[in-house]
Amino acid sequence: MRKRVTIKDIAEEAGVSTGTVHRAIYGKKGVTEEVRQRILDICAKRGYQTNTAASALKRGTVRIAAAFPGPDTNNRFFYDNVWRGFRRQIAELHDYSLEIVELPYYAGTMNDQAAELEACYERYQGELDALITVGHFNAACRQVVRKYVDHGIPVFLACDDTPDCGRIACVQANYEITGRIVAELISSQLPAGSAVLLCAGDVLIPSHYRTVLGFEDYIRENKLDLTVIKIHGYDNADELRSRLMEALINHPEIRGAFSVSARLSVLLADLVAKMNRADEIRVIASDLFQETIQNMEAGIVKNIIYKDPESQAYLATKVMSEYLLKAQKPLNDIQYVESRVIFRSSLSLYTEDR
Repeated sequence: MRKRVTIKDIAEEAGVSTGTVHRAIYGKKGVTEEVRQRILDICAKRGYQTNTAASALKRGTVRIAAAFPGPDTNNRFFYDNVWRGFRRQIAELHDYSLEIVELPYYAGTMNDQAAELEACYERYQGELDALITVGHFNAACRQVVRKYVDHGIPVFLACDDTPDCGRIACVQANYEITGRIVAELISSQLPAGSAVLLCAGDVLIPSHYRTVLGFEDYIRENKLDLTVIKIHGYDNADELRSRLMEALINHPEIRGAFSVSARLSVLLADLVAKMNRADEIRVIASDLFQETIQNMEAGIVKNIIYKDPESQAYLATKVMSEYLLKAQKPLNDIQYVESRVIFRSSLSLYTEDR
């Protein structure tokens, strides 16, 4: 069997990087016309298949790998909705012959994102038509994703973006704008001189740190008389709970609180309630699930910032399927799902089908 020509093979012959080959093939900026034509000539000479849809449909079945955090106590708040959005779009593609390889992974275990993607790549020997996953990678996972890209497997991201990994496109919330929305909302509800407790999540997760960036930028740019008490932490819930409690005890001036993460919104609301400060602290939670709904109905959570992870995954999967099955390149390599603010008076609009 003749060895399949990869983007890496083309790059080596052309004397350029795989990223340059990718940009040349898909008409992106950053490549001179001379280099682009040389790359396309090498592709034609070596029979490199640039039309992923034609290649996949020739085999009769399109094989898609989907890697999102698997169902467990922590992941269910956000990623259950991500899986739901992915599966909803796949169900709409019933006219096509699809083979879906689901890869639930668990951070901090032997079955983390890098391990599952590596095992999938080895199992199918690169014979995949696309990969869709969440785009916050550690160093090991970044290397594995580059292996997919170098082999010519298009990669699509949902919920978090890593633009330099070689992905085709990402669909996510605009997290910096999300942070600014929350800062504008909460600052309008608090008296001058108040403090806001910011449950800032993981400094390495783009959706977390970009939300924090937007929040702090809004406070600074508008010269608001508010103190932001920022507490980082994500995986160690007990340690984070202790630090948040310490902040609430030592800073009676805290009148507002916001968590950038769905999971941590539960922890934050529980602490405020147990310390009997629900009447004096305006808590804004992230995303919509049973606990935030109950906390809003109980008056502990005053607003919910809804980033709609189901729609993020649904649209990312749709962009991928149109690329694979219809050879439609995305108009933009990053697309945004609007974040919305839920009030108690509008909660029923979002919970009717839950």
